[in-house]
Amino acid sequence: MQLPYGEDLYKAVLYAPIGICILNADTYVAEMVNDKFLEVAGKPYDAVFGRFYWDAFAEVRPYYEAALTNVAKTGEAFYANEIELMLIRHGQEEKIFVNFVYAPIKDDDGKVSKVAVWVLENTKQVKELQKTEAARTTFEYERDRFKSFFMQAPAGVCILRGPELVYELVNPAYQALLPGRKLLGRPILEALPELVGTPLQDILSDVYHNGKPYEMNELLVPIAEYEGGPTKDRYFSFSYQPWRDQYNKVDGILVIAFDVTGMINVQQQLQQAREQAEQQKRVYETITSGTPDLMYVWDLDYRFTYANSALLTMWGKTWDTAIGKGLRDNGYEEWHAAMHEREIDQVRATKQPVRGEVSFPHAVLGKRIYDYILIPVLNDDGEVEAVAGTTRDVTERKQMEETLAKTSEELQAINEEMAATNEEQAASNEELTATNNELALVNEQLLLARQKIDEREVALGLAISAANFGTWFIHSVTREFITDARLKELFGYYPEEDLSIEQALAQITEEYRGFVSAKLENAIYHGGDYDVTYPVVGLHDKRLRWLRAIGNLKADPSGDFSAFTGVVMDITEQHLAAQKIEQAEEALRMAIESGELAIWHLDETLGKIIASARFNELFGFAADEEVSFPAAIAQILPEYRQMVQNAVNASFSDAANFRVEYPLTGFHDGKQRWVRSVGKYVRDEKNGNYITGVMADITEQKMDEIRKNDFIGMVSHELKTPLTSLTLGIQMLEFKLKENEDPFVPSTLSKAGLQVKKMNGLINGFLNISRLESSKLQIVKQQFDLNQLVAETIEDTIVTTAVDNIRFENKEPVFVNADKDKISSVISNLLSNAVKYSPNGTLVEIRCWQENDQAFFSIKDEGLGIRSEDLDKIFERYYRVEDHGRKFISGFGIGLYLCSEIIQRHDGKISVESEFGKGSRFRFSIPLK
Repeated sequence: MQLPYGEDLYKAVLYAPIGICILNADTYVAEMVNDKFLEVAGKPYDAVFGRFYWDAFAEVRPYYEAALTNVAKTGEAFYANEIELMLIRHGQEEKIFVNFVYAPIKDDDGKVSKVAVWVLENTKQVKELQKTEAARTTFEYERDRFKSFFMQAPAGVCILRGPELVYELVNPAYQALLPGRKLLGRPILEALPELVGTPLQDILSDVYHNGKPYEMNELLVPIAEYEGGPTKDRYFSFSYQPWRDQYNKVDGILVIAFDVTGMINVQQQLQQAREQAEQQKRVYETITSGTPDLMYVWDLDYRFTYANSALLTMWGKTWDTAIGKGLRDNGYEEWHAAMHEREIDQVRATKQPVRGEVSFPHAVLGKRIYDYILIPVLNDDGEVEAVAGTTRDVTERKQMEETLAKTSEELQAINEEMAATNEEQAASNEELTATNNELALVNEQLLLARQKIDEREVALGLAISAANFGTWFIHSVTREFITDARLKELFGYYPEEDLSIEQALAQITEEYRGFVSAKLENAIYHGGDYDVTYPVVGLHDKRLRWLRAIGNLKADPSGDFSAFTGVVMDITEQHLAAQKIEQAEEALRMAIESGELAIWHLDETLGKIIASARFNELFGFAADEEVSFPAAIAQILPEYRQMVQNAVNASFSDAANFRVEYPLTGFHDGKQRWVRSVGKYVRDEKNGNYITGVMADITEQKMDEIRKNDFIGMVSHELKTPLTSLTLGIQMLEFKLKENEDPFVPSTLSKAGLQVKKMNGLINGFLNISRLESSKLQIVKQQFDLNQLVAETIEDTIVTTAVDNIRFENKEPVFVNADKDKISSVISNLLSNAVKYSPNGTLVEIRCWQENDQAFFSIKDEGLGIRSEDLDKIFERYYRVEDHGRKFISGFGIGLYLCSEIIQRHDGKISVESEFGKGSRFRFSIPLK
């Protein structure tokens, strides 16, 4: 490539629309660089211009140095398209995608004198393309999985495609609803001509063209049993949902249908049975209310379960005040009540009638004499379940007998008359007995019907009260709308306010209002049950609630109108909880799939592990193999097995969370992998306690860490030797030149010595990290005075930093058994940070004390402080707090990490308390022995 030299070349590079850097072909020093190139590189001008190219881009040197050298030697350009690079931009590692060219620039003699680096970043375009491809793949996978799920669904499911609504997918359950009909590939109105001209045709069109979902329960749809045959009434509950493509455009309808004809028939039969029971009840009431005899029924606990009108009149009571009460509650004297209770027990024991005579006060007529008979009511098993009775007023007869006894002259005539009367009485008694037998059966049936009604009414009342339901009543003719206070509350009305149907519908959100209104009108005027869910916004409180309304239409006994009654319940929490669960499950599924995580489950017996196929893959087992806990442990490298076993035991014994990293060897493939396993203990008293968790393959990450630690260790060792020589040289110069009259020389040597000491400390820190992470950091314990060590560290700090704001009260000795050098490093690091981050003139306070079997160290400063969001991460490796006050303070974020690890290796604890802008307090404790 030939480019002009001089001013023309400079302008061409400077104003080029892409990044350009011109290198000397012999030295590879950047001679020209434009702003576009610096923008892509993410580096300042001074870091590139005039510098050796591979110093500025050391991170990519191993990959492209050979290509650049070849261009300079051969004069042939090197091209790279959509290459992924890891560059250090603006001080941070960052992955980018670029197109770049190494182009030779030749002089007039044809010799390569310079190399032009042309670069164009296309990170955004490549990532967008990757996202689009991933979205398409995910969509196709979910669509196929969705189809498989529907084909196995027990409900009738089909998908109608295109404006003609052609059957594209029909599951077996849907085909079973229309046996013998060919559906696939045919428009629905062709396959089901019975729907032409019906409201369903308009509904289907509305769902497809407007994207509105539609649901209907128990709709009457006349459909032929076979194509072309006569129609038959069938009832269906179904849902029409718009089906959208990957661009969210409606291109079909998802249909879910259930045949509820059988259920409707059962409901109709039940309604007929209810009406017959009500009719039978009215017949029994008519029969028993027309006789002057007293009729009643007791249960086996001596409580009245039935009393006719004559008996209620005699008591002076109503049905509600008498039924369910005992003899004494209804005015019977003690002797009288006890007598009947004995007779009830006798009938129950013998299953035979009992007859007697007794005096009892009448509420209107005064004291009267009654003749009664008690008979057993038997159930299907022949056991007594109640006692029925009939009582007749024989007061006049008794008075007649008394009168005849006093009039002896008329005795014969009266006796003859009495004989006839007795015959009549016998016939009457026979009639009474027959009547009682008939009434016993009637009472038995009436009692059962009444009990069922009462039980249902009580149960319904309790259910409505317990569930905090709102209730309503709608008159089908007048449309009168009667509600309770709870229903008004659910719609945001006050209890004393009137609420009409139209006002209630107005509180329903717009997208559901028409749907609910249509369902309501259909239920009122076409019969059938009503079950619909919808959101409302309260009139006064403006609260959004999700409600579920259930009701049905019942004809009034008069036949003049029908009553539409039902309940409304608040399901807001359940609805929102269901949404959150769905979102959480979807997020978890996507996290597991995108992270290639394995899922596992281990019960307390430590037997079989229930796990995903990814778990088997990581352990080198086939996907369909059962993996026991001992088999999994056997694949872990021997030196890590006990650690994993201990972590499992601790989780079951202490309910601790499970988090370990360890290497393993695949059972079949023999591959060695590093995995991270995280689990949670779950207590389950019914099925047994267990641990459930996930596992990730961290092999590449571990290998990178091992290589990095080896590199840091090697570099640190290599740098220590020249630093030691440099330190010795500086010390010798200081000794020889201490009498030098020029103050600049010793001052400069002192500063150089200080910088060497800092460098030596930094290298030691990296070396300790390398040893720590490769498990080679040794803790060599000895007995020493912690107070004395703190005093020595303070003295060294004062010498090197020239500060005088450190306060330390050196009291009684605190002797500990620990690694003196490592603890000295911790104290020095904490003291150095306190001095470094504290303004001049502020105080640094240090305390050291003994408490129980622990030694404590505390250092408090009045410096910059730490924000609360940084406190949890302050001891993490390479973590540095980024704010304006620390921007120009050097450091790599390894000091506090090393402090934490050293204290933990001593079985101690380290912590920090801080308020931003007011200072910090660091504290650690270690065992005395």
